[in-house]
Order: sequence, then C-alpha cells, then structure tokens
Amino acid sequence: MLKRVVITAVFFFPSLVMGQEIPAKSVKDGWAIYLGAGYMFGGNIGVLGERQILLKEKFRISPFLASGFSEGTEDSALRRFNWFGIAAGVNMEYGKKHRVFVGPHVVLQELLGNSEQVKKNQLSSVSFIVGYKGTADFGLIWQVYIGDVYSQDDDPFSINKTFSHRSQVGLGIGYKF
Repeated sequence: MLKRVVITAVFFFPSLVMGQEIPAKSVKDGWAIYLGAGYMFGGNIGVLGERQILLKEKFRISPFLASGFSEGTEDSALRRFNWFGIAAGVNMEYGKKHRVFVGPHVVLQELLGNSEQVKKNQLSSVSFIVGYKGTADFGLIWQVYIGDVYSQDDDPFSINKTFSHRSQVGLGIGYKF
C-alpha cells in the first residue's frame, strides 16, 4: 500500500507543482512603459504607457498614450524652437513572446517658444504602423516599427498647412509590470 502511494506521488508531484506556477510577464496582460523614438512616442524621443489587454492566447490589443519632444528649427534671431508632442492610439498584437503588431494613432504637436516669424504653432498627424515586439519572461520589452504618417509640413515659419504622406520608423525599449 505504501509503495503505491509513493509511486503515485512521484508521478503526480511534478504536474501538481507545475500547475501552480505563475505565468511569465511576457504572456499575460498588464501595464507597460517604454522609452523610444518615433512618431508613436510623440516626437524624436518620448515616453509611452500602454495597457496590454489579452483577448485570446495569442491576440491582444494595446491602447497607448505617449508624450515626447522633437527638434524644431531656429528663427533669424537664432532662437531655437522644439516641438512637444502627444500621441495616442491602439495596436493589435499577434503572438506570445514574439509579436507582430499593427495599428493607427494620432499625434498632436505644439511649438515651444514664440516669435514674430512663426506662422503655425500646432501640427496634427495620423499614422499607421506595422512592427515587431519581443518580450522577455522577466518583463523587458523591445520593439521596432515602420509606417506611414499623414502630416502637415513641420516648418513653423512656413504658411504651408497642407498634409502629405511620409514614411516613419521607430524603436523603443520598455518594461512590463
């Protein structure tokens, strides 16, 4: 009798212990924060926060909000102008630890500083991106993306407010909580 109990315990103990493990941060949903470059991050460099919502085992949506800065230009008095930007959007991700993502987002930028020569101090744009996101079990996230941005001319001293298509590329590194 004791022999049967010991043999049964030896066979079922590993599955009992493994069944109680907590899933890795890379495969569950939650909050994440990134530092990165590109329109998705609000400018040349920015901080992004996202909420990853797991819908199925390999499919999730990730709404995000970002804030960043971009280089501007100088006026005739050699005063430097920069852009402050806010970006928001949602990405759809497919995969577990290695994911492909696509999504739209909008970016609003405000010129920091003022001058008599400035003709426009706000820019708006919309974008669509495709990218790759890798995740580690302990929470590290890295991503790279390419896309199309439909935006205004970013010269604050020009009266040209027409929209045009431009390509974009970005990358980021972050942590998942």
